[in-house]
Amino acid sequence: MPAGPKKAADPSPLPFVATEDDVADFARFCAEFVRLDDGSNMILRDWQRSVVEMVWQGTRPKVAALAIGRGNAKSTLCGAMACYRLFTKSEWQIDILAVDERQSGIIGGICTKIVQRHPELEKRAQVFKDHLVVGSSELCWLPANAAALEGRTPDATFCDEGGRLDHEVFEVARFSNSKKPWAQLFLVGTPGPNPANVLAEFRQYALEHPGDTSQAFMEFSADRWQSENHPLDCDDHDGKPGCLSAANPALGDWLTHASLLSNLPPKTSEAHWRRVVLIHWGVSNTEPPLPPGLWNGLATGDKIPAGADVVLAFDGSYSGTDATVLLAATVDKVPHLEIVGVWQRPPEADSSWRVPVLEVEQAIRDACGKWNVTEVAADSYRWARSLEVLAAEGVPIVEFPQTVSRMAAATSSFLTACRNGQVSHDGSPTLADHLHNAVLTEDGRGGRLVKAHRRAGRIDAAICAVMGYSRAQWHATRPTKKRYSAASFND
Repeated sequence: MPAGPKKAADPSPLPFVATEDDVADFARFCAEFVRLDDGSNMILRDWQRSVVEMVWQGTRPKVAALAIGRGNAKSTLCGAMACYRLFTKSEWQIDILAVDERQSGIIGGICTKIVQRHPELEKRAQVFKDHLVVGSSELCWLPANAAALEGRTPDATFCDEGGRLDHEVFEVARFSNSKKPWAQLFLVGTPGPNPANVLAEFRQYALEHPGDTSQAFMEFSADRWQSENHPLDCDDHDGKPGCLSAANPALGDWLTHASLLSNLPPKTSEAHWRRVVLIHWGVSNTEPPLPPGLWNGLATGDKIPAGADVVLAFDGSYSGTDATVLLAATVDKVPHLEIVGVWQRPPEADSSWRVPVLEVEQAIRDACGKWNVTEVAADSYRWARSLEVLAAEGVPIVEFPQTVSRMAAATSSFLTACRNGQVSHDGSPTLADHLHNAVLTEDGRGGRLVKAHRRAGRIDAAICAVMGYSRAQWHATRPTKKRYSAASFND
């Protein structure tokens, strides 16, 4: 059955009389028609009303922006504002943009729920997979693709995740917004991992040009205290609300201290916490992957016993620039990591040194003879022939391409496990050194371990740890399958 409405919409007007005061009308619309997840109607808080006043009262800026901590229901507020326009305006085009289709669908999904939860709204709207139609007006949620946005002439645009939005997409949306005198664009989000992001640049312009009434900016932020080294959970400034409350106006309302502090570092990275919880600007997108001392605290000194179920992670190199590393990880919900072998150019060797390929291949065979190997996770770059030879011998080679998307997900899982004490290791100094040489860099595709700079030390063992943990933990949560046993290999 094709996606789309299964019945015609009721053409009668909504029983709602609008006045000249958009802010007061919107507050009434929320109280009468917008039902939240818990079934209650949406009653605007004073701080929410101040946000709406910035957009819809006074000079009515062409572009307005809001920076606010995660969990303060900014997407719900945008969804309610979009629905208000949809049901109170004729022949309007309302666009919702985000960094990708999934993210834009979040606010789109909120709008759909608002419509479906109230019978007066539901019977007047046609609900489609990616848009809503009420009479002659339409609300669409779109992935932020610059080419796809060219030529659109919206009357209202809502841009989510402004800290991660592509610059070209924002410029296209902004130009589209200028085609109608009354059209407005509302940008919301938190500071992005790259300090030179759309939301940060918008804020900087607003600070430098306070007389420009064509745009407006509002932030709920603890940035003014960033240089004072307040603790990350600071919320008391001499008896007055502190950093957490400054950046999170819903704290103590639907956003509880317990839920917010459940992600306090080291459970999440300090840089991420500062950006999305405290709204600190200019926080670098690179940082040490783990707090000082945390990795050493996970060391047990234990070696993996012979016959244990393991995953082998292999990251191969060609010459002396990088290292070739073989690592074992126990197939367990709390994997234990052990460095099996490391091959890198000795300090006294010259640039002609090459990795001893046959020695590395034999080390993989020996590891398969020692443990019950579920798989050998390996990036085949420059090692395709060796992996093919081993696979032909029965070694369970599984390719693990180090693509951005795959490594971002694996890195996030690995670092979270470290912070929560859900991984251990043998205390290898090489692995500690390689983790120390790495930094965590974030962009719109996620966070990954990279060298701090071109001349930084090797990080290959850290990459193997990420791969090994990812695959071992994955197998540990799946039904038991036949292992590649040491006994069968030795036979």
